[in-house]
Amino acid sequence: MALSESSSAEPMDVNSHQPFPWPNSPQEPEGWKAEQLAAEAMASDLSKWIVFDPSECGADEIDKFLQINSPSVIQRSDGIGWISVLGPQFMEERPWQVEDVDKEGLQQAWEDMQNSGRPITFETVLDLARAHKCLSGKWLFHMDTGIKVDHAWASIAKAVVSGECGMSAKVSPHEDDGRARPRHVICVYNWDFTDEDTIIELEAGIRRAGIKCHMTYKPDAFTYMGIYRNNKWSLRPAIYASEYDLNHRRSKVTAVYETKR
Repeated sequence: MALSESSSAEPMDVNSHQPFPWPNSPQEPEGWKAEQLAAEAMASDLSKWIVFDPSECGADEIDKFLQINSPSVIQRSDGIGWISVLGPQFMEERPWQVEDVDKEGLQQAWEDMQNSGRPITFETVLDLARAHKCLSGKWLFHMDTGIKVDHAWASIAKAVVSGECGMSAKVSPHEDDGRARPRHVICVYNWDFTDEDTIIELEAGIRRAGIKCHMTYKPDAFTYMGIYRNNKWSLRPAIYASEYDLNHRRSKVTAVYETKR
């Protein structure tokens, strides 16, 4: 089901010409099961983060931060899990947005549901996320390592810090473990995956920043519950997809699931 089409003025050519099959998680090798992908994602989250917080150092320091912390240069083997930037929306709204978030309760309820033998569907997963106020989500896309990912990340990071795009964003560092095709994932966040208008607005902001590659939108609750591709419940781990038409210079957002209204 197509939701929207948006055009963007002169986006930069930062896309990969062969989009990574979706939906995927950071650096995931083909054939990995959801449990392996979840474990790798958790390891990144628990590792050191390099964070740009404009409330501490000033937004005008973003260029210096990006120059020092290019994702193609920062190595995963150095214990770095993510490079991240915070936007004005994050600082202004975080206190009341996260006040009632119950991540631990969500994970316990998810475990209980699996043990109960009850059917696990997209709707039941959404109900759990809503019940525990785990509503944040992100648009994400993958890129090969090198100058293109550095360029794309710089564009996104500046848009976030200036308040033009999302509440925060992060990029994975260079995966220097000998994989044949090192890739990065960039995630751009909003507060509420149930707010369709905000999700569409965020996608448009990412496109205005010059990103033209295939993107998917994933609720953070799916990440907390270990819902990645190749999962045993046959759930798709993204709820929206966005494709950019180079010929017509516009993107199209499509809902992955049909939801009950």
